[in-house]
Amino acid sequence: MAFTNVDLVKRHISESNLGTEKIENLLFQLVGKDYLQLPHTHIKTDSEKVKGKESLSPAEEQISFASGDSVSLSHSELIPETVVIASDSSLGKLYIENLDYTVDYENGKVTRLSSGSIPAGASLAVWYFFYKIYENNSDYQLDGVNGKIKRVQNGEIEDGQWVWIDYMVEFGLLSDEIISVAITEANDRILKSIDSSYHNSTDQSLVTAETYLAVSILCNIKANQGISLGNWGSKTDEVSKAWVRMGDSYRNEAFAILKNFAKKSDDFHSPEIVSSEN
Repeated sequence: MAFTNVDLVKRHISESNLGTEKIENLLFQLVGKDYLQLPHTHIKTDSEKVKGKESLSPAEEQISFASGDSVSLSHSELIPETVVIASDSSLGKLYIENLDYTVDYENGKVTRLSSGSIPAGASLAVWYFFYKIYENNSDYQLDGVNGKIKRVQNGEIEDGQWVWIDYMVEFGLLSDEIISVAITEANDRILKSIDSSYHNSTDQSLVTAETYLAVSILCNIKANQGISLGNWGSKTDEVSKAWVRMGDSYRNEAFAILKNFAKKSDDFHSPEIVSSEN
């Protein structure tokens, strides 16, 4: 029986935060009804946003800094570099982004900079464009493992429409089945290295040791997967080496713990002297 479990091992892998890359505002054209290849594979589940620009004129609204230096706009997911802020709707005085204010485009928030020229408590006019967020399975379908996407025929994305896509790329996905196999391999190694009196032990140290050893096995799998991910470019070697280093560290920790459970040697017996009579 294994000492550890899938959830414990997955926690260590996810907390490593290795091998991920955030892709933002990838401009992509959706043509036809078949799957189209994105520049990346191994896209993290539910990490994508497919966005479109549907308005021909900017949204306009009045904001006030009377309650603080940050104001949330009526929309989020703003299109970069489309925000214009002025003292009034007649563009009496234009303010400059990153000198007078900053914009959180994802969350639709404007922040006044105290070092800029926007007066505290000022009321201003704002213009901006924002993205429409399309729905998975209703407007598009994504095959994240193979990095393919297609439009849904009855969805809101038109044939030939250009969209912007955000997503997270994962450096090698590990299924529960692969993790279970790693645990089985780690358990086999441990049972062969520890004394049989500990085989059914519930000692937390053995749980930790087997977890670490399983993680080290998975790190090697991820490092090897990196070789096959050619679209990572120069980052492949960097991340592969990082997984190898982490695997070595976990393996060393595992065997350091297992020393306390090593097989007991049989009592040493001095050799007997056998005399022969002539």
